[in-house]
Order: sequence, then structure tokens, then C-alpha cells
Amino acid sequence: MGRKRSPKCLVIDTDIARAAGGGNTQREPSKSCRVFMDTMLDHTQHKVVLTRAIQEEWNKHQSIASLNWRATMIAQKRVCLIRTPVNNELRQKVEQCASSDNKRKAMLKDFHLVEAAYQADKIVISMDETVRNCFREITHKIRPLAFITWVNPCISEETPVDWLKNGAELERKRLLGNRRESSATWRINKRPVRE
Repeated sequence: MGRKRSPKCLVIDTDIARAAGGGNTQREPSKSCRVFMDTMLDHTQHKVVLTRAIQEEWNKHQSIASLNWRATMIAQKRVCLIRTPVNNELRQKVEQCASSDNKRKAMLKDFHLVEAAYQADKIVISMDETVRNCFREITHKIRPLAFITWVNPCISEETPVDWLKNGAELERKRLLGNRRESSATWRINKRPVRE
């Protein structure tokens, strides 16, 4: 008999919540985001991380479907509430290590996701490949970032649904500090942040 896996606390970016709407649309990225969120709800015991900043973003940008999803997660007590995730020291290091002002702005805009993940199970679910690559670029200077798992439910080569069902384990290939870039990431990241 296998070891029982404990549920993980996942930080889900608002871009996933917004894209998951649209009812039964088969268009991407809506379909992949909806399948990921439905799988998390119906086939796992994983929890969603909520901070004040994440809740405010969700309130502004969520679809009706993601509003219902979040309400169900709350009703099932599958929420990890994090009250004060701010990490000023890490934030300052990101500001100092960014190779351009645009990259700095992109990373700081989504840094609350990393801060929340760092206090939970170190997992971020996001479609934002541009900011993912910005964070990857500085992991050699900021070691704690290297150990954040970043999963994009819209990159089928990352097998996000299988990973989720199999316990959302921390795997080296999913870490921001993993230097090997997949061809899927290269293909999706058509518009890099300007230097």
C-alpha cells in the first residue's frame, strides 16, 4: 500500500480564475484552466491559498465559474488563509537583481503570489510565462526563489492535471531554479519583457 499524500496549499493566480470562465467553451486557455480548477475541486483534497491581496485580485477579475469554485472551496474548508505574507527582504532583493525596470515591475506586480507560496507549500499556478521567466532569471542570485514550483495549466507538456491528481509533489523540473527550459515555455513566451 502506497503512502498517503497530504493535500497541498496552492497559490492560484487571478489569470487562471479569470480564464476559467466561459461555461463549456473549448477554447484555450479557458478550457485548460477550467479543467485544472475542476480537477482540483473534484478529484483532489488540495487547498487554495488566500491572502488579502489575492482575494482582492480575485474579487476584481474572477468569472462567475471561479466565484462558484472559490465559494465551494471555502464551504469545504479547503482554504489556506495567510494573514501577512509580505517579505520585504525578498522583495528588496528582487528589486535589486532585476536586469531591467520592466522586469522589475513585472516581478513586483506578481510578487505577492511568491510571498504567499513561500509561506504555504511553495506552489504557484499561473499562465504568466513572462514573469515566470523573469523570476527564473534571478534564481541564481536569490536562492529562495529557486525552490518555488511554478505550474502553467495551459502547457500540456507540463502534464498539470496528472501532476495535480498525483499529489502536486515538488519536482525539480517544475522549480523556478531549474535551468532547463522546456520547448513549450519557449513557444508560449513569444513576447519577452523588454530590457
